[in-house]
Amino acid sequence: MSNGKTELFVFLGAAFAALIGLVVLNRLYASYIDVRYHARLAEAGPAEGMLAARQDDQAKLQQGKIPLDQAIARIAQRGRDSFNSIAPAPSQDLSAISGWIHRPGFKPVVAHPIRIARAPAAPTPQPEAAQAPAGGTAAPTGN
Repeated sequence: MSNGKTELFVFLGAAFAALIGLVVLNRLYASYIDVRYHARLAEAGPAEGMLAARQDDQAKLQQGKIPLDQAIARIAQRGRDSFNSIAPAPSQDLSAISGWIHRPGFKPVVAHPIRIARAPAAPTPQPEAAQAPAGGTAAPTGN
């Protein structure tokens, strides 16, 4: 006699194996399609827009004040800091950190004042009316 649990496990095993097989076949077919797509793109060559953009960039490079190889040599000799147009500067773009404020538990950075140890202050003389009488105790405050 066959057991009901055994039949169930056989059925679940076959279903699970079929599911894994279908997923593997899907990945293989998708990779095949992807390889063929990129092969056709490579056969077609670059797009017309890309060629036009490259020609425009080359024309702009040729129209510069000095040739590109001389500019590279000058930057190598003097460094970027000596040229104001390409000197490094701190970025004002805060878009990279703007999303952190929406995270749960975000605590913004707060600048704390710089604490400097102070010399002890000289005691200030108190007026005579504020001092307690020398011979007696202080009067009760009525709590």
